[in-house]
Amino acid sequence: MELGKVSMLSLQTGSMKHDPTTCAMSKVLSDVFNAIDTEKSLIRTQLDTLTEEILDLIAVEKNIFWYDSNSDIDIKRNIIRNCNKVFRTLGTNYAIEQVIADYFGDGQIEEWYEYDGQPYHFRVLTTNTKVTGELADQFHKAVEAVKRKSTRLHEVLVIMSANLNLYYGFIVHTGDKIIIRQEG
Repeated sequence: MELGKVSMLSLQTGSMKHDPTTCAMSKVLSDVFNAIDTEKSLIRTQLDTLTEEILDLIAVEKNIFWYDSNSDIDIKRNIIRNCNKVFRTLGTNYAIEQVIADYFGDGQIEEWYEYDGQPYHFRVLTTNTKVTGELADQFHKAVEAVKRKSTRLHEVLVIMSANLNLYYGFIVHTGDKIIIRQEG
């Protein structure tokens, strides 16, 4: 059966197909179901074309409490697209790493014992150089919402690398030290 061509009567049992009330109700329900514009109801497939206002409404409807309506539209789309993964794994490193990916695009968590930090602390490592100002504040609020309450975000480190031409040189001098004294 295709969406838009639903026949509720065909779903009824043999004896129910001859009942006048069931026939009338099936006809009305079929008309209602077939009038639904399924293209507009498939949010997940149209996420990249929705306006910011609709994205904000979807976030409220889905109760995405780490969602920030001041975020960039691409970040909003990523958060909505991945919210079910985060909901399933709230309080775990996976949830934090998913929020990192949604906000920064890349990054990873380093636990306190991996960098000689204080117990129950962690830090985030990313290569995204735009992690400053408002984006950093939005990210911090989102991490606070999805992490375990017993852990603390210690810092966010931006890792940068560059290819540089380094020149170095050295000299080796070998020899004896001779002291000449004049007598007399």
